[in-house]
Amino acid sequence: MINIVAKITPKPEQFDDCKGRLQGILAATLAEAGCMRFELYVNAEQSCLFLVEQFASQEALDTHYQQPYVTAVFTFYESALALPVEVNYLQAVN
Repeated sequence: MINIVAKITPKPEQFDDCKGRLQGILAATLAEAGCMRFELYVNAEQSCLFLVEQFASQEALDTHYQQPYVTAVFTFYESALALPVEVNYLQAVN
């Protein structure tokens, strides 16, 4: 199981567009084989977005990253972000 929290900090003028693009891939991502969780959250005070993701395996995550709707978002990030995406891989505490 792979658990990820990704912090996305768009440029202020790109915030709404970035949020909309991420909202636009939620349903398709959740329909992917191996995707168990894919949720978008906003921290308005910090003007950043958070994706909370859970995939069954590295293979499922790799397949997700290859989807055209995901690569389109990654291309958008190249000009829209104020900071690089901060990706945190997390392990459950038992």
